[in-house]
Amino acid sequence: MSVLSLALIAPLASAALTDPADPTPAPTADHLLDTSQLPSGWRKSGDRIVTYDGDGTGLHVLVADAADAYTWHTAATLSEPGVDTDQWIGQTCVTGSGDRAVVVYAPRQAVNDQQGFQQGAFAAVVDLADGRVTKLPELVSLAWFNPGCGDGEQAVLTRPQGDATELLTVDTARAKLVRQQTVAGQLTSAVPFGDGTAAALGDSVVAVDAKGATSTLARTDGTPFRLVPDARGGLAYQVPTGKKVQVRRVASTGSDRLLGSGALGALAVHGNGGRVFVTGRDAEKAVKHSTLPKSWRTLDVPASAEVSTTGSLALTSVGNGTEAAGGRKTAADVAQPVGIDAVLPGSDSSVAFKVVPKAAAQGSEQSPALSDGVHTDSVNPTGGVSSADTDPATSTTDPDRTCAVTRNDPELQSLQPSTAQAEWATDLAVQGSLDVRRRSGWNGSELPSYTPQGLFPSTPLKGGGRVPAQIMLGVLSQESNLLQASSRAAAGESGNFVQGGYYGNAGSVHTVNWAAADCGYGIAQVTSGMAKADTAYTAEQQQAITVDYAANIAAGLQILQDKWNQLYDKGLLVNGGDPKYLENWWLALWAYNSGFNPPGSTDADAPWGLGWFNNPANGLYPADRKMFLSSGYDDARNPNLWTYPERVLGWAAYSQQKTDPATGATVRAFTVGDWPAGAPAAEPAHDTFCKPTVNDCDITKPHKVEGSTQPEGPCQRDDFKCWWNQPVNWTDCTATCGTEVLKYKAGDPEPKVAAPHPAACASTLPANALVVDDVPNTVRFRVGDLNPCAGQRNWTSRGTLTFTFGSAQQNGATVHPAKIDFHQLGAGFGGHFWLTHTRVPSYTDSVVTGTWTPDRELGGWARVMVHLPDHEANTPSATYRIDLGDGTVVEKTISQDTGGRNTWVPLGSYEFKGTPSVSLTSATPDGTGDASIAWDALAFVPLKQNPTTPPN
Repeated sequence: MSVLSLALIAPLASAALTDPADPTPAPTADHLLDTSQLPSGWRKSGDRIVTYDGDGTGLHVLVADAADAYTWHTAATLSEPGVDTDQWIGQTCVTGSGDRAVVVYAPRQAVNDQQGFQQGAFAAVVDLADGRVTKLPELVSLAWFNPGCGDGEQAVLTRPQGDATELLTVDTARAKLVRQQTVAGQLTSAVPFGDGTAAALGDSVVAVDAKGATSTLARTDGTPFRLVPDARGGLAYQVPTGKKVQVRRVASTGSDRLLGSGALGALAVHGNGGRVFVTGRDAEKAVKHSTLPKSWRTLDVPASAEVSTTGSLALTSVGNGTEAAGGRKTAADVAQPVGIDAVLPGSDSSVAFKVVPKAAAQGSEQSPALSDGVHTDSVNPTGGVSSADTDPATSTTDPDRTCAVTRNDPELQSLQPSTAQAEWATDLAVQGSLDVRRRSGWNGSELPSYTPQGLFPSTPLKGGGRVPAQIMLGVLSQESNLLQASSRAAAGESGNFVQGGYYGNAGSVHTVNWAAADCGYGIAQVTSGMAKADTAYTAEQQQAITVDYAANIAAGLQILQDKWNQLYDKGLLVNGGDPKYLENWWLALWAYNSGFNPPGSTDADAPWGLGWFNNPANGLYPADRKMFLSSGYDDARNPNLWTYPERVLGWAAYSQQKTDPATGATVRAFTVGDWPAGAPAAEPAHDTFCKPTVNDCDITKPHKVEGSTQPEGPCQRDDFKCWWNQPVNWTDCTATCGTEVLKYKAGDPEPKVAAPHPAACASTLPANALVVDDVPNTVRFRVGDLNPCAGQRNWTSRGTLTFTFGSAQQNGATVHPAKIDFHQLGAGFGGHFWLTHTRVPSYTDSVVTGTWTPDRELGGWARVMVHLPDHEANTPSATYRIDLGDGTVVEKTISQDTGGRNTWVPLGSYEFKGTPSVSLTSATPDGTGDASIAWDALAFVPLKQNPTTPPN
């Protein structure tokens, strides 16, 4: 990863992820250095610990065995080709034998969308011995309880589907779905149990038999969660009761008993292979050992710890830092080091590990849950027309798109901001002073001169006041990880905009569904007004939202202000409604993410207000969760455990992280708010928005709904329209709430950032070289207002680079999936190059072919030179097909990995007889979607004679 001034990197979980002010931890390794800490006989121990961590390269499944002194290795890295994300997230469970893991994984941005959250996660079985990955053919829920393992080799996955819940039973030994049941209502915390499944349903623990019939095992005073089968035909589970939580056990016969209780969040049950572990610092006091079944143990470790298969090791912290640091990708898609803190239960020993995952491990092949479409061969080896043409088969842009602004237009690149620039723009925007002048042609666009808040003026808040900077920074963190451009672009570099569901492809690199497109653009993921058919914004505004992070922030701020005003008009205020207090933005944040349902005009009794999805009482979120990030940055591994307002307030209170390259210290990426008594003290209780007389929600009466698409829980309505529509007070903000802290004042200049990959502006080739650049001469390389190549460019492009893109027939139309994984970056020769990833030739719908053609004939000998950029080009199998002008074609295969240098590489010298061309395709025999392949400039250098002929 490129290191900039205060660039984002990956701090380790130990110390650095707990508090930036903590001292540097002791040196760590990928195994236990002092084996004297282990119990005798450890070399023969069967104990195994499995954890996970995600970055831009995938979700890494990490394994360590006691018999190997807990030496960590990567079992698999799970991702989906063509998905542009800065972080993969998910969960795992381990089967009873400890030989296999079931994994649910998804791109981070899935948590910002209700459908993506509930039906957009992938699932796979990983063999922990050989790393074999079998991806399953169904999309599932990203909810915290998915997947669920039992005491054998089966696992259960869940997914809301229509008017019911689907339970997907997996035989992990065969890596196959063996049962797919549809059960009325929606079940949570499902696990294999006996010959069927056990799950939470309303206020009950239920069993589901092979035919899908349910029977009640136990009825409780709350909503059961965290079910764990034990070795004696019983089931451990927890039940929240107010601020307490019970630990209970129910037998298959229905015998149910209380084993202990403690503060909510202070106890948890975990298990594997029939063993049950009750974790928590007060677990031994809370649970009487005399009452525990033989397969149960208490462990004096944090309740949230991840426990090994026999309970000999407990992980207290796992993370790489990019979860809370924007997740920008490295030049070669290198996996980030993972820091792991652990304790040995029953001793005072703690250990720390440092693990470097293998990003190229198994797991990058496309999931069968995604449709491939119909492959058709549209690759044309003779080249195509100009990229300015409107033919989707040959244009780099998407003339057939749904969204307003196209990807892959060299004149509409997004400048990636540094975190300092993002904070500067936010601070000035909330003050109404983001009036920096953008000159005509800013960042190489065709935009006229403008100011960000000239295009998007700040909207006055009804009731007075303004948006606190930390609220907006929290929104930007959650929406995009502070990225305006794709995570392939480092700060100070331009590329395609970071976008939501531009292709409507639900993660598939083979699917284009324009009808399902979600046109979210840039750092604030501005969506409203960004479709072709929308008229809310002018074309100039739409383009500014795309290319300029400051304009995007100004537009996003307008949207948030509008949400506040909309709720203000309906009297939906928090804690008196003073906007200077951060917690008072809770309802506006709720509306920003999932919308507001206004009152109906014909039925005064019809539900209206803020939807159920983001209600903290919703069973989609664990009842014993604490404030997001308050327990450490490990929380960012699983943002799906919190509602949207909870996540935003967490970022506002704790910030993202970055590392200062000058000192190596881990510091906050932006200034956090100020809380008199600490941020968690101002958080609302989970049942704050759950009142029987307000929204038909009763935390004491979990409700079973036949045919629902929401988890069972306190909502008493069968349609789950338990919508909140009242003012609420939960704290005295003068004593507990957070307030804004500004770093930048009105008039402060825009922070500078040094480009990590400076362009190669000047040609180092002989003066007679015919340079064919990858973009026309009309494309201007700019970084904001600056021209980095001013006075250096000593060449003119003498030809064209044209493309053809693989196509498929889908939904009755011809689409071009090859563009999904096609990208541009503002670097390399002249400040621009294209890239994709290599695929095997059979994936014709994913193949991209680029052809350089000079604007004249060549007669005689010439050397062919290709320019390779200093990053995002690493395939070892780039095969160039050189047409000598008379139909004769020769091939030259090279590696594009230059070791991080911009450089010209020779492809050989040839005798040309006409107009030559050189083609490069992304189809390679070793293409797996991992190695990147780039198209930059190419040149023909005329020679006086055959270079192999000896001089006279």
